[in-house]
Amino acid sequence: MSDQHDLFTDHYCLLRRDPAARRRLIDDPVAGLKEYFGSVPDGDYRIEVVPQEPDTITIVLPAPPAARKPNAADIDAASRRVYDMLFTDGIGGYLIPDEALTWVLRDMRSTWAAVAVRKEKT
Repeated sequence: MSDQHDLFTDHYCLLRRDPAARRRLIDDPVAGLKEYFGSVPDGDYRIEVVPQEPDTITIVLPAPPAARKPNAADIDAASRRVYDMLFTDGIGGYLIPDEALTWVLRDMRSTWAAVAVRKEKT
């Protein structure tokens, strides 16, 4: 494993070390991300932060099915991606519940990385 950190790992390190930055991100995720990375693309989505706490089991529920009785495909889609992240310390990442949001996150991270590279060159 490399000791070299990227922009995103550095952000997680900051959030573990700096309680004020962590609180700002939890209280207002968009503002917290803009503060560190400089921008967050507009769009029809929300960003929510769920902080890991040492005495808490965090449950992430799949989205409820549309306003109809779920069929077998709905139940299969909601139950085939169940992950347990056990005995971890300092786990972090993004949960992306929709394919379209995958691209939103990819665009966000690409923009942030490009800005960081430009700053390094100056």
